[in-house]
Formats: sequence, C-alpha cells, structure tokens
Amino acid sequence: MNTSQLESLLNWRYAVRKFSPLSVEQSKVDKLIELTGLSASSYGLQSYKILQITDQKTKQALFPYSYGQQKVVDNSHLLLFAADMSPLERQIDRYMADFKSNRDLSDNVYSQMAAGMKEVLGGMGPEAQYRWCSEQVHLALGTLLVAAASMEIDACPITGIEKKAIDVKLGLAEKQLSTVLVVPLGIRCASDKSAIAPKVRKTQEQLTEEMML
Repeated sequence: MNTSQLESLLNWRYAVRKFSPLSVEQSKVDKLIELTGLSASSYGLQSYKILQITDQKTKQALFPYSYGQQKVVDNSHLLLFAADMSPLERQIDRYMADFKSNRDLSDNVYSQMAAGMKEVLGGMGPEAQYRWCSEQVHLALGTLLVAAASMEIDACPITGIEKKAIDVKLGLAEKQLSTVLVVPLGIRCASDKSAIAPKVRKTQEQLTEEMML
C-alpha cells in the first residue's frame, strides 16, 4: 500500500451515522481481529480482550447504557474492547512463556526481561492498571480502524457508554475484564449523507509545532 492509497482509505473512513442491514462476513471480522492483534502494545503484553457480540438480544440489552446510540444495536458485529484486569505478573508470565517458544535466547535474558516488566508494572493498583490497559486498547483501536477501512468494513468507535453498567450486565468482573470502548462494525447505509460530507480536520499547521530548547 502506497501513501496515496492510505490517504484514500483514511478519507473513505468516517464516523458512521447509520448502518445498512447488510452483514460483514465472519471470516472478514476474524481477519480484522487478527490484524488488530499486530498492533503496537507496551511490552507486547496486549493487556486487553476483544469480545464479539452478534446476538441481537445482547446488543439490545446494552442499548440502555449507550446514551441512545442506535448503532450499538443496528450493526453487523459489535466489538467490545475490555481491559485485562487479571494480575499483571500473571500476564507477564504468560507472555514470557509465549516469548520463549518463539525466540532463542539465554535463560538469563528471559529472567531479566520478566523481572524488568514486573518491576515497572507489578505495583499498579486497579485504577492505574485500568488506565494503562486502556492506553493499550487505544493503540489497538488505531490499527483496527485502518485495517477495517482497507477491507471496506465500516467501524465507528464509541467511548460514550456506561462502562461499569456494561461490566455488570455482561458479568465481566468474573472474567477479570473491564469495558473500555465498543466498536460497531458493518456496512454504511446508502442514505447516510455523512459518508460523502467533507472531513473537518485541523490543518497541518494547526496540528503540528516544532519544539527546540
């Protein structure tokens, strides 16, 4: 993909106002999630989980906690990104086991890596861990949006939701997960005029500034 193609994809993507009744093939959603998994992630831990919701009853149950955003119900797939609130030391041990099976390094290197991660992350309380995991979710979200556009899948991230209420409704605490955001996926409705509306963004001069001491 060259720069021109990427620019075209980013201009094609927009915040969908209304999805059509068309469904996205499950194989495409599976591929989209696979690509999202290649996103940057601090230490490579990927401290989040992507929950897929296709059941309409479940989507409808989440609607009261979505401030009237019908897109939470009317979509092909609803993806819920949740922070992994399991003990970080356990997550590190799991990662290191996977790392060892894919790399050929000395045991001393593995030990130093694990110790370094645990020193930085091991002392986090629940609130700090949720904030840190949420940052990882947002890194992954950027990858998902670009990947979705490349597959002509419309995706609209939504953070305006009652996260704690959704946790309770879905029983996420029992899974040691906590809602960060949701992303409805689907195919844009032909009558959604927002699809052809010009993007309103900062100019490059407004967006960037050179700094020096």
